[in-house]
Amino acid sequence: MATIVGMPLPEPYSSTVQSVRDDLVAEFDVDPYANPFPHFSLYALADDVDVDAVEHAVAEAASAHDPFDVQTDGVGVFPGNHVWLPVARRPELTALHCDVVDALEEFETAPVPFYEPRRWFPHVGFALGLDDERAANVVEHLLDRDFEWTVEMNEITVTRPPADGERYEEVASIGL
Repeated sequence: MATIVGMPLPEPYSSTVQSVRDDLVAEFDVDPYANPFPHFSLYALADDVDVDAVEHAVAEAASAHDPFDVQTDGVGVFPGNHVWLPVARRPELTALHCDVVDALEEFETAPVPFYEPRRWFPHVGFALGLDDERAANVVEHLLDRDFEWTVEMNEITVTRPPADGERYEEVASIGL
């Protein structure tokens, strides 16, 4: 597990995503999502990183940015059958992401290359690591939902797994 620097979805979208996740657990017996805060990730770091230093770096990067809207819609599947909600890239989001990556690369390189600005694909996770049949059923189930949203993003949070390794906790919040 990793420390996640991400943009949390505000209400009512956060509750809607959590409801979808709960529904998938009940309906399809998927594992509960480890990070319970509906968000899309900007960067990931080791779980033992100095959170105060990360918060300071992110706050400095965020200070040059104002709140902005993002659009979501559809359902996607990454290799490994990870099911997610796409977040459309737009200039404001891309600029913020690049600034956050620049500020955090001094701590360490992200554990996977997909946080690099040219490879990054913003998304909100629904379910991770499903077998083929369950992934197909989950996607079919989600296609009936309306995920065409315009969401104002005005905050970056830092979340990480607690010492017991169970569910994530929010350890910092930075406004735009």
